[in-house]
Amino acid sequence: MLGDTPSGGKNIKFMDILILGFAFFATYFGAGNLIFPPQLGLNSGSSFLAGLTGLTVSGIFLPIFTLIVIGLNGDVHSIMDHVGKSAYNVLLFALMIVCTFVSIPRTCATAIELGIKGNIPSAPFIPLVVVYFAITFYMASDKNNVMDKMGKYLTPLLAIILVVIAIMGIANPLGTPVAPSVPNPFTNAFLGGYNTGDVLVSFIMAAVFINSINGKGYTEKGERNKALIYCGLVAFVLLLIIYGSLLYMGACVSGDYPKTIGRAELLVAIIQRVGGAVMLPMGIAVVLACLTTAIGQVAAVADFFNTATHGKLSYKKVAIVCSVCSALTALLGVDGIVTYVGWIFGVCYPPCLALLVLGCLSKVVPNEGAYKGSVYLVTIYAIM
Repeated sequence: MLGDTPSGGKNIKFMDILILGFAFFATYFGAGNLIFPPQLGLNSGSSFLAGLTGLTVSGIFLPIFTLIVIGLNGDVHSIMDHVGKSAYNVLLFALMIVCTFVSIPRTCATAIELGIKGNIPSAPFIPLVVVYFAITFYMASDKNNVMDKMGKYLTPLLAIILVVIAIMGIANPLGTPVAPSVPNPFTNAFLGGYNTGDVLVSFIMAAVFINSINGKGYTEKGERNKALIYCGLVAFVLLLIIYGSLLYMGACVSGDYPKTIGRAELLVAIIQRVGGAVMLPMGIAVVLACLTTAIGQVAAVADFFNTATHGKLSYKKVAIVCSVCSALTALLGVDGIVTYVGWIFGVCYPPCLALLVLGCLSKVVPNEGAYKGSVYLVTIYAIM
């Protein structure tokens, strides 16, 4: 319980858990997480509860469970070292490249194209990219206070806007759900949840999340793990509220729009039906959702290279390089980035899921050959 004092530890403070839990939520909740649930609801129709269950398992439970499993094992190293001495650096290096050239620039392009230009069509793209990454670097530049800054300032505003919109959409249903357009709404939503990429986020952000908890003074293993679980529960509840409401609103308009409608187009249509006055707050929410994800991932990239080189590459210098490279890639726009993102997620996801299973079964896995065999075979299959 919050307030209990573990042996040799300190009280786990409610505000620490709330601030860090909000920051965890914001790091997981990028712009893609806004766009996918309404589409899944549109396909689920009257079976929206089955769809929500599928999305909850793959898009909320699995990422947070992955983070907790990593924390209980100590860190990603403790799982990866069984696969090979260089396995950790190879996997994390690949994921950091994905962050720098795919995930982070996509947040910027989405924030500008959907969040800003959706309200101000004449807004200049390139200057906005510069401003976006200047803010990102500023917020990510202090290694020890990244999560604190996000949890105190950016995330509460994001959460308030989204919860208000969610209440409006549920209190005044936009329509009546019709029969689902897919054979199995649960499976469709379960597989659709992978598109959020949040299991990868757990591997990418684990070190930053754990450091942020240590920074609050929860350094003893038991209290750190307890704090990590509490933070995960806060993030879980927030994600469930937002995902559930967006999916339900998509289900309510399932009889009004074709199943081929674009995800961003559907989201805009739903917000317009909730009320035109919501467009500006939703634009702010999109920008905040993107920005918080970018800040967290720039911090993760900088932390990884700083640690991997034993301090030869300074945290701030790597953060600058990451921000510049991501900014240049963001100039391609959302469509230009998406054209090469799919196969990267397809290759990275399966080995991460294999590692999650191995982390859960670490006490009964017979030897390191089991780790190597499963991860290598899954990776080869994913590449093929």
